[in-house]
Amino acid sequence: MKNNKIIAVWGNPDSGKTTFSIKMANELIKKNKSVILVMADSYVPAIHTVLPFTETKDQSLGALLSSIQISQESILKKCIPVPNTKNLSILSYLHGENIRTYADYGKERVLDFFILLKHLADHIIVDCSSQFHHDLLSRGALELSDQVIRLISPDLKAISFYDASLPLLGEKKYNVANHIKVLSDVKSEMPKDSVGNRFGGIQKELDHCEELQRQMLEARLFEPLTDKKSEGYNTQLQNLMDALFFSEEVYENKEKNPLKKNLRKIGFFKKEVMHK
Repeated sequence: MKNNKIIAVWGNPDSGKTTFSIKMANELIKKNKSVILVMADSYVPAIHTVLPFTETKDQSLGALLSSIQISQESILKKCIPVPNTKNLSILSYLHGENIRTYADYGKERVLDFFILLKHLADHIIVDCSSQFHHDLLSRGALELSDQVIRLISPDLKAISFYDASLPLLGEKKYNVANHIKVLSDVKSEMPKDSVGNRFGGIQKELDHCEELQRQMLEARLFEPLTDKKSEGYNTQLQNLMDALFFSEEVYENKEKNPLKKNLRKIGFFKKEVMHK
């Protein structure tokens, strides 16, 4: 398995970004890998929707990013351990916080943050905000990550979202052509073929799963899917994990990839400092 990967999960609203990020993290810790899950959305802080009874002790991602300086130690202090799991923790904005709760931070801070994170866990998963153009952390993750998984709902609203949003990722540094496109929450009656053709093909699919829906509503996403009817989803998830972490196919064009480490740093600093 490749080590020290940053995986950005991005998609249209309600495409299942947080749900998928958690399930991917669960699969990685099964392999005895350490994972830090970064929930980047400051518009809808996710921690209390997935761990509503967990004490956060002022462990806010926003406070970390807006602090005078950050270090590996300060990051670890803000990490929220997931109960009953091993080697999995979360960085998130907290319940009631918003984009005005903390001072703005610059692109240098985002770069420092991701560099430090890579030394703290085997894998970093970034649950990005759909509205990345208003969120510097999500935008940085889309540029600096080793791989972007783009979740797409198989409906017309997703097409409308991407027609409006993808032009904002037109610069070469975002390497949109290298995104792994995944149709998410697919039901039999949905026009998945039409939507897939609209996006130039889809690499993977994740079917609708009733047990997954129940887990989300009951804040139990860190539990395994055990219903027999969930076997299809589990198989699809494992196939995607194999492609991301076990297959060389994703990285076969690495030398031509503008997300290579040095080029990432240069491209990230060439743009003017942006705010959340």
